[in-house]
Amino acid sequence: MKHTPRPPGARVGASRILAALGLLLALMAVGCVELKLPTASEAQTELPQEQSTEDLTKDAEGFFASGNFPQSELLYTRLLERQLGAEQRHQALNRLAVSAFNSRHYYQAKSALDRMVVADGTVLTTWAWHEQYIKTLGALNRPDLLENHRVWLAAHTELPFEVRAHAALAFAEVYTQSGELARVIEILASTHKQSPDRKGKAAMEAEYGAQLRDMPEQQLLGLARLVGTGGSDTFPHALIQRETKRRALAPRISAKSTILADSSRRTASDLTGSLLASAMGTTRVALVLPLTGRYATTAAKVLRGAEVAQQKLAAQGRSVEVKAINAEAADWREQLAALPPEFTVVGGPMQPDRLQEMQASGVTASHAVFAFLPVLKTLTEGAQAWRFFTSPTDQVRALVDLTADKLGIRSVAVLAPKTAFGQGMTTVFQAEAKAKGLRIAASGTYAPNDHPSWSHSVERLLKVPDSFHHNKNMPLPMPDFEAVFVPVDWDKAELLMSNFHFFEGQHMVFLGTELWSVALDNVKDIDDSYFQLAVCPGAWWAEAPAAKALQAALAGKSSDDADFWVALGHDFINFAAALNLPADWTPAQVNQRLQVLRGLEFSMAPITWDAEGIARQNLYLFSPRKEGKVLADPDELRADAAKAKSRRERRLVYSRQLQRDKKLSGSSGSLTKEPTE
Repeated sequence: MKHTPRPPGARVGASRILAALGLLLALMAVGCVELKLPTASEAQTELPQEQSTEDLTKDAEGFFASGNFPQSELLYTRLLERQLGAEQRHQALNRLAVSAFNSRHYYQAKSALDRMVVADGTVLTTWAWHEQYIKTLGALNRPDLLENHRVWLAAHTELPFEVRAHAALAFAEVYTQSGELARVIEILASTHKQSPDRKGKAAMEAEYGAQLRDMPEQQLLGLARLVGTGGSDTFPHALIQRETKRRALAPRISAKSTILADSSRRTASDLTGSLLASAMGTTRVALVLPLTGRYATTAAKVLRGAEVAQQKLAAQGRSVEVKAINAEAADWREQLAALPPEFTVVGGPMQPDRLQEMQASGVTASHAVFAFLPVLKTLTEGAQAWRFFTSPTDQVRALVDLTADKLGIRSVAVLAPKTAFGQGMTTVFQAEAKAKGLRIAASGTYAPNDHPSWSHSVERLLKVPDSFHHNKNMPLPMPDFEAVFVPVDWDKAELLMSNFHFFEGQHMVFLGTELWSVALDNVKDIDDSYFQLAVCPGAWWAEAPAAKALQAALAGKSSDDADFWVALGHDFINFAAALNLPADWTPAQVNQRLQVLRGLEFSMAPITWDAEGIARQNLYLFSPRKEGKVLADPDELRADAAKAKSRRERRLVYSRQLQRDKKLSGSSGSLTKEPTE
């Protein structure tokens, strides 16, 4: 029976899934063997058999998250012997497959994947399942099973095209490595033709283009000999020919920086650049930065990072031409308007008003603009422009995920200054917290410049009784929240925190903003006594491996250390080169290409984009310490918060008993021994 292709994401009919499932299970059975469980040496500790299912699940998840795959394999195997709900069983099987694969127990991994299909045939419509299955069959060194699975996938055209396209590319990589190049061409060409729309074809082309760029020379030459010089308008022939030309011209590219710094004149491309451009090998990027004026120092750092990336790419045979336009120059709009269409990607601006002007002049319609701004205001992200910068939502999401998922806190409060920033961050925090299921127990504000009034704001937030002012020894009630979001500048944070400590609030976790992280990069010898249970998000961590590599590349070129702004310029040039947009790009095509960017290394916190083109930066979390900041340890933070809360509760019990003793004794003496820490 002939099946009608369906677009990505389309649901597969139940009857077809059952029929497909029957065939696949028969193919799976060919590879069934006795399973191997982790040995005692691989599974480092034996946990009690009497554990509850809930505790066993938590332990398995903990080992899985920490990368202790032999132990998580053992625990998920035990967990699957119990009665589980459908969703819990699905997750346990999935994680067993991953754990077993990473423990090199490939038959165990295959068995878990097979059981997933038996439990829920709809996993066959997901690429994640097929990706793991193909990897597992490859690790088993069973080319017969690999070929059976490829044939099965090719026959079932009712599966989402996205799944079949990813699979075709995966099989192409396998067969390229084994030297079966004719099969590679046939698999790619036939799958590409089955795409229901141009969007699917573009995604497949972009992903194979990236695969070709990383392909060893001999494999590429073999493919080039096979496709010859014909078929320049067909897939994958055109991409193979283009990559071959690019590499042939690469040795002629000078490693010297070609950044065209903004000035009143325009620098022409050199002969090498022109030759490479004709072979579609040059990526052209414009940067709109305030190179003079108030933000000139910051903009210079962005350019410095861009230059480092450009030189590294040139050494790898990638030609990137970068033109920097001074957003403070009188003719910056004219320079932008004069950009050739080959400058498809524009990075910046860093100033919100400049972005509005770029929209008004039509730049955002003719060039794919990735703004270095936290929000795009009147522009629609993913349609009119994109973001390459940390957003308020990124900051808050990192804090909320930590609070709810890692610290187990369910009730929070907010205390913000009466400023646009403070109120804006409060709105974002409340929305994200509620979406995560957290209860907003209290919310307060304070006048940012009226320091004496801050204690009253903290007092109201903590619901301190009026009688406290007449009797400082009276016990204060425990607040009904365990964390407080405080979007305050770092230079005012210590003063604000001291008020919480005065009112016995030192057991609470304080959630700061990226303002803290930025400031902590440049301060030393701080008093961290109020910040033992504080965290703040940040996009720059100098100790990350990629950040250290950037610092090493910067050495000798600049006396400055790498920081977030240098990383921003560096990462954006790498990103633009990987994106490699054509001159006739569309917003939909940009979003599609953003989806297939894989393995892009960031020296700052990595950015990903969803299907709608909305950026998400996965920020680091830091704790303020005497010499600056350290990566926050959620487990340590949770334990310290629990200890502080326990001390607070003991003091509260003692204070109440003391008050009762005083009333009974009629004197100021105490009959109760104060609890020790």
